[in-house]
Formats: sequence, structure tokens, C-alpha cells
Amino acid sequence: MEKVKIAIVEDNPEFAQNCANTLSIMEEVDKVEVFSSTEDLSQNHESKFDLVFMDIVLRGKSGIDYIKERSDFDDDPKYVMLSTLESDDALIQAMKAGAVGFVLKKDLKDIKEVTRMVMQEGGILSPGAAAKVISFFRKPPRKETHSLTPREREILNHIINGSKTKDIARNFGTKEGTVRIQIKSIFKKLQVNSRVDLVRKYSHF
Repeated sequence: MEKVKIAIVEDNPEFAQNCANTLSIMEEVDKVEVFSSTEDLSQNHESKFDLVFMDIVLRGKSGIDYIKERSDFDDDPKYVMLSTLESDDALIQAMKAGAVGFVLKKDLKDIKEVTRMVMQEGGILSPGAAAKVISFFRKPPRKETHSLTPREREILNHIINGSKTKDIARNFGTKEGTVRIQIKSIFKKLQVNSRVDLVRKYSHF
């Protein structure tokens, strides 16, 4: 697998450096760079990164406003919001802007695991965040889900309720690799690219 390039946009230098030090030792990571503002990131060619961990409240332009403006750029990286804000509005606005993940800093136990989950499965939400996103994006049943097998429909239900791959595998008594293959099949059938897309489009089926 090609190694990923990661940016951290964070105005708390100690927190940012701790994250960078942890990420830099991962075999899957090519490099990690830290920026104190969205303006700083923009000046350093953000398109060269595969993943950006973005704080919301920053000096100058906020993280959410920044990715809103970048929504039409196809070569942009995946954005994951790291925030102390627990408001529903911040979460929903981040998802609407195009973020593929939202993790509260108090819930960030292992940024390596978050990184692997985003790069392998397309997105991540803090515990409890999935339910809030589901409530906001709830839609009537969609006929596309009829193409799923019974097991895939069960896995979809677990995903939109915030379960991680390892938890789904444990629930079914199978291997994580098997579940990842099934998740990729779900993505293909439902024409989505991430777990967050699934929550947005299929939170009720």
C-alpha cells in the first residue's frame, strides 16, 4: 500500500506535536507536517496530502469554513475534524462541508487507529456522533439497499450505528478481513466512498 502524507492543522502546538510524533512512527505514513492555521496549510499546497486532521476553532478561517471552500476540488485530501466542540451544530456543519470524520479530542485515544480506519474504510465518527448524524440526515428507505445480501444489510446497520470493523467481526464471529471485503461490496453496490456517506444516505432503510 502506498504510504500516506498527513497534515495536522492545530493551534495547540503541544497537542499537534504529540499527534505528529505518534503518526510519524507508523509504517503506513510517509510524512507528517503541522500547520497552525488554514491559511498556513493553503500556502503549503494542501493537495499534496492524503489526509488532513483539522481543528475547527482556529486563528483566522475556521476548519469548517475552509473545507466548505474546498468542496469542489477533486484532488483534495480527506478531512477529519479534531475538536473540543461537542455541539450538534459543529458536527453537522462539518459533515455537510465534506469532512469524512469527526473525532472529539477527549475521545482520541489512538490517532494511529483513527488514521488506519479513515484510509482503509473512508471515515470515522466519535462515539455518540453517529446517532446525531443519523438523526439529521435521516431519509426514507432507499431501493438501492435491496441489492444487499442479508448479511450486508446487517453490516450496514452496524456501520450506521457507529460500530468499528473489529466490533462487527467480533459480533459475527468472523475475521476483520472478511468484514472489510463485505464493506467494500456494500460501498460498491450503494455507490458510496466512505462510512460517513453511508450514514448520510442510508441512515434509515
